[in-house]
Amino acid sequence: MTQTTEQLVELWQHMVNGRALDRAMCIHNPLWHEGRGEEASIVGAFHALGEGDVAAPHFRGATTLGLMRGLSPETVAAGVFGKEASVTRGAWRGDINALPSREVIGMFSGSLGTTVAYATGAAMTIKRQGKPGVVVSSFGDGTSNSGVIAESWNMAKMLSLPIVYICQNNQYATSLHADDAIAGGTVSDRARAYGMPTEDVDGNDVIAVAEAVARATDYAREHGPAFVQLMTYRMGGHYMSDPEVYRSREEVEEWQLKDPIVRLEKVLAEEHGWDAEAGAALRAEIEAQYEALVIAAKDAPAPDPETLSASPYVSDLAAAKEGN
Repeated sequence: MTQTTEQLVELWQHMVNGRALDRAMCIHNPLWHEGRGEEASIVGAFHALGEGDVAAPHFRGATTLGLMRGLSPETVAAGVFGKEASVTRGAWRGDINALPSREVIGMFSGSLGTTVAYATGAAMTIKRQGKPGVVVSSFGDGTSNSGVIAESWNMAKMLSLPIVYICQNNQYATSLHADDAIAGGTVSDRARAYGMPTEDVDGNDVIAVAEAVARATDYAREHGPAFVQLMTYRMGGHYMSDPEVYRSREEVEEWQLKDPIVRLEKVLAEEHGWDAEAGAALRAEIEAQYEALVIAAKDAPAPDPETLSASPYVSDLAAAKEGN
């Protein structure tokens, strides 16, 4: 699959937007879990989804997906700080998910892996309704050890569900390296044991990721589940206060040389006439824009308690108590 210059610039734009939001949050939110370095895995995995397809992202990068699926950055920032302008109107502080809809499954629990089960259920619904859609569900290497992953893969394979499972392998589950946590070979080896076609891909190459996931979704629509492992790396800590004593500075610096945004810019410059100077200026402009809107969201007043009490769940509970 050959990407046009316009398509590559669009991928670049999505990655730059995601990193700009991450950067601003790192400055203004000490609890932020950044996805810097994993933008190619996130953007490439979900870029090709169309209407009727379902996205179920890993938590690291969920905000980038929200921006890709049409959520405004102001709304995302308001959700992080629990403000009125968020999707939940402030009812849920730390809302990092995209628009709740039939096409996006957010993270409903801090127990990672549950989203994969929801995604598998969505694939079952698509198949039972005879629709042409496909589900793309991503998770981390640490989450691959969750029991719900095995249950979901077994069901998906037995029922030939239209779903692509993606392991966003950044090599660390908080501070534990994947080599010390995953038995039986690689996560791909486990997927092969379930009979799923698999691919191991350079997760910092957004073009390779987009092409591999496109092949997997084409297969899944017709034949059932497929698996893609994206080998990547988080340049920052697990969270902003992470002392990172479990890895060396040399290791981090080695992976910084594989920065996915810089790699795509190099391809654009060498093969598509990219104006590097103009691109750098645009990146700086986007970063300033995102920092300003994150500051505005952080400084916005807390939501009115009356607004929070107007949650639809409250009216549902009241109706249930009245026997309606």
